Amino acid sequence: MTINSNAILISDLDRQQVRDLIQWLKTNRPDLWEQAQKPNISTVAAPQTRWNVVKHWAKDHLLVNSESLHGSYHVTHDLERSARNTANMMSISNWIDAVGNGPLFFFAFKSLTFVPALGITLLLSGLTLLAGNALSSAVAQGRPGRWWWASSALVGLIAINTLQTVATGIGVEVINNASELAQMAAGQALEKVVQAKEENLQVLQNSTPVDIQKCEQERQALEAMPRNTAIAEKLFQSRYVRLYGTFASQSEAINVPFEKLPLCVKANRLEADHRQKLDQLQGKVQQFKLDRQLLGNDVAFLKQVAPNQYQKTFIEKHPFFLWGGDPMVEVRSGMELVTLATESFLDKLASREWQQLGLNGFLVGLSAITSFASIGMGVSFALSSDTQKSYDDSHREKVNRFFQQARMTLSTIHDEQQQQLLNSEQSLEVADELGRDN
Repeated sequence: MTINSNAILISDLDRQQVRDLIQWLKTNRPDLWEQAQKPNISTVAAPQTRWNVVKHWAKDHLLVNSESLHGSYHVTHDLERSARNTANMMSISNWIDAVGNGPLFFFAFKSLTFVPALGITLLLSGLTLLAGNALSSAVAQGRPGRWWWASSALVGLIAINTLQTVATGIGVEVINNASELAQMAAGQALEKVVQAKEENLQVLQNSTPVDIQKCEQERQALEAMPRNTAIAEKLFQSRYVRLYGTFASQSEAINVPFEKLPLCVKANRLEADHRQKLDQLQGKVQQFKLDRQLLGNDVAFLKQVAPNQYQKTFIEKHPFFLWGGDPMVEVRSGMELVTLATESFLDKLASREWQQLGLNGFLVGLSAITSFASIGMGVSFALSSDTQKSYDDSHREKVNRFFQQARMTLSTIHDEQQQQLLNSEQSLEVADELGRDN
């Protein structure tokens, strides 16, 4: 349909701009120019295949889509390049975190057997990846009027990146230091055994036989009795004999049944037996600690002294070698294993034992650096002037007016060309008629 441009003044500058635009399309976008050369091409979009649907979904969810980070009103080459770099860094950071969190999820649920643990790992890693990509896109978009929304996304992105960075270190700790974590688990089990022995020792120390308490009470009462009169002396001697017996009976006390002994003599025997039991129990506790220290392997020591607790704590897996080998000891409970790895990793960080981190330190540093870079690039991209212009409504109006003027100019040029062709055809017809007349 031809646009009526009689009321529009088309200047030479407009004509030149249209020619420049056509030349730019020929040079920089030959694909668009080729489509423009085919006016009969169908404008109906071809139905998308299943692969295209999956590809578009993956581009929008599994990666940060660079095209979603800016508007469409002012998109320069620099803005497109910055958007691609920002989206790539965000995608790399989120993928590193998602892959690094995988071991943590897997070992946390490994008690459910391999297939369920793997399924839960893929699900949780995928959800964290989707969340990271969504928050990254929200931070980098920088759409005017939605700064509170972007600020909330920034807080969430910082929090989830920090959590995932720590989780990466814990996951690698589980894989890289399995033997150390097994020693920690055995050590905690042995500490419970030692604690139980010490509690028994404390109970024995605080427990005093009743006869000993009665003897002490009677002895104090005996010492308080007066002896200034014959009657008082007789009462004193009577109580003394009841407590200690006569001098003759004291020499024969070893042959007297225990139940028939005087109260304090019985108490003395009970006190000697109590002290002997206390010394024996203290010796056993000290010997237990000494044997543990001399062996220097809590896993092996736990297997010796508490086999039942060892079976509850560990599981032995034989290596897949034809010539055999020593079994590998793993902590049976996945949650306990993750708890030990968390404790070990955070202790190393708190004590700044960088040489002990090893591979953990490298992967945690890589996760932290990429996370910091992606957040910084996202914020900088959102605040850039080009990004703000891409959402500027006034700039959109300028662009729309430019293309409207270009369309009208192009239509005018087309009408003029058609008119010139018509005039030339009429001139040829007149020349033919004059030739026939002559």
